[in-house]
Amino acid sequence: MIIKESVLTQGYSFFNPVADSLFKAGVELFKFGLNSRGHLADTSGGREYFLNAYLKFDSVISLGLNHRTTASYLMASKSLCYLNRFADAGNLLRDFLSKFPESEYVEDAHYTLGLIYFKLGDLDDALLEIDRSIQVSKSDPTKYKRVISALIDSVDLTTLQKLADKVSSTEVKYLVVVKVADKIALSGKYEDAKKYIADRLRYFSGTEFYERLMFKISYYERLLARPEVKIGVLLPERQSLSESILKGIELAVEQHNLNFSPKVGIELRYYNSLDIDRKVLSFKKVPEVSAIIGPVYSEDVQICARFINDLKIPLISPTATSDGLADLSDYIFQLNSDFTTRARAIAQFAVFSLGLKYFFVLAPNDKRIKPFVDAFVDEVKLDSGQVMKIQFYNPDETDLRGYFREMKAVLDSFKVPLDIVGLFAPILNSDFIGIITSQVFYHDMNVKILGNDIWNNFNELYLNRRYTDGVVFTAGWKVDFESQAYKNFVKVFKDRYGVEPDELSIYGYDTARFLLEVIKAGMLTPGEVYNAIKKVEFFGIGRDIVFEDGRVNRSIAILVFKDNLIRRLTQWTIKK
Repeated sequence: MIIKESVLTQGYSFFNPVADSLFKAGVELFKFGLNSRGHLADTSGGREYFLNAYLKFDSVISLGLNHRTTASYLMASKSLCYLNRFADAGNLLRDFLSKFPESEYVEDAHYTLGLIYFKLGDLDDALLEIDRSIQVSKSDPTKYKRVISALIDSVDLTTLQKLADKVSSTEVKYLVVVKVADKIALSGKYEDAKKYIADRLRYFSGTEFYERLMFKISYYERLLARPEVKIGVLLPERQSLSESILKGIELAVEQHNLNFSPKVGIELRYYNSLDIDRKVLSFKKVPEVSAIIGPVYSEDVQICARFINDLKIPLISPTATSDGLADLSDYIFQLNSDFTTRARAIAQFAVFSLGLKYFFVLAPNDKRIKPFVDAFVDEVKLDSGQVMKIQFYNPDETDLRGYFREMKAVLDSFKVPLDIVGLFAPILNSDFIGIITSQVFYHDMNVKILGNDIWNNFNELYLNRRYTDGVVFTAGWKVDFESQAYKNFVKVFKDRYGVEPDELSIYGYDTARFLLEVIKAGMLTPGEVYNAIKKVEFFGIGRDIVFEDGRVNRSIAILVFKDNLIRRLTQWTIKK
């Protein structure tokens, strides 16, 4: 829950200076509570702040009608929610809605009450409250779509069918109708699913949803003609990483088949260096295959590139990172962004988000790093930044003092503020984390240090924490271990396989879920899947996926080492 800016003021003219002071103090306490939750490992740290905030807002309410009364109702209920007193928060909001039905905060009140019902397991009333929130909303109702979808996914078919006639907003009615139809289709009753939608088309005449529902009807008709869809999987034989990736794929497909149509199968091929060509070409004999997940290694993707144009099936590598792979064939996709894309991402983030204008580059003289440096420098220039000096050192060279003296001299001559200067230092070995950051410290160059994925090494960052606080770097993936999505995944994975998932299981799971999102949206053939995956945005557990008409994932995790923890600053999508 967040504090909307509109909650901080309101239109009643009964100004009360005591109420004003109490309210402002409550807001500050509430913000302290949110901040403490963000910085502490557990969520109990903010309880005292939220309790004192609630007491302040409650005091405002007890003063009688004033210019802070209605806002205090909302803030008091939110404070109670963070104290896990959901029943009390609900009572307060219902009291507010009965007393102030014309308040500008009615939308927020209905929405918050809906979340409370959701938390208490009262899914029917939760959905109805969100529906009421949309009815009175003056802003874009699509902001509620994720919450509504989660609610609908939790409700059984019989209840959903009743709710379809109760909800009033077109947006919610559409989502409910589609979900009911999908649940009917799940058992293979595509004709019944078509009829259910057709009988309700009149509710959506003249809206954007009418054409979507007509497409859904067409989708069910196509499922009658094409009842089976398969995902091809191409993995190296006799390798543990293959089994990890496969477990993630299997779990995603099993979850899909429990909840969505069409049913999706897995067509598995294990390969070795001698038969990878035959194995990839064998998918031509399986017309149900709409896409192929794999291979794992960049060199194997290069081999497949010679044949995939003939198959005309999208081939999606979950892990390959080499530059130029997607250029080898129109049908190759990289979910794990290549190195130049990551270099461009951190350059854009440095300029547009950190506000840096001037840059030094210090990198090992190695053919693997050179394209990374070139991409960073080109992007900085494209974004109106300035590269003051580029220096390469021998990869086995550990005494870098001379390079830093040269940078220091340039910095002194330019006379620019240090807070707009960055040092881009991609490395091949994490041992250089301490070498580089200590030299920045000893030469009193208080500039922002930017790194590549090799900087994502907690042990080295922590050992050198005197110098590394605030270092920013890229990562192909970053899991939020506290997120509910990750916790749910771990639980289901352990129940299914009896072991904890590893990084590669998440790679497989995210890749399969990404494809399944496209398939369940009605894209069944290789050509349809090919066109769709270039346009879909997907938010996974380990990474976000954004192709935007390209075939290399443009979404990069930007991390920071701060206060002895590695945190995700943002998920940065490359701007064209």
